Amino acid sequence: MDVDLFIKKMPHVVKELISREASDNRRSINQEAIALLEEALVHRGGSTSAKRKQIQSLLADFADSSSSTLASSPEIPGVKRGSPA
Repeated sequence: MDVDLFIKKMPHVVKELISREASDNRRSINQEAIALLEEALVHRGGSTSAKRKQIQSLLADFADSSSSTLASSPEIPGVKRGSPA
């Protein structure tokens, strides 16, 4: 299903760069923005897939373990523990 995406307060320089790329590739600005987002997501997915799999595994293990508590769960890189604000 196709949906609309609205980007609020896009920096002018970003819009100009997308416009330039769109012109070079004979696309509309929207088509170019979608193409650039797809490329970025493919790149990001490839570079962090091992880390994502590790985190998904930790979360699955945590969810499966009914006797486990937050205090005894393994550390997740980049996530700090503490009480919610």
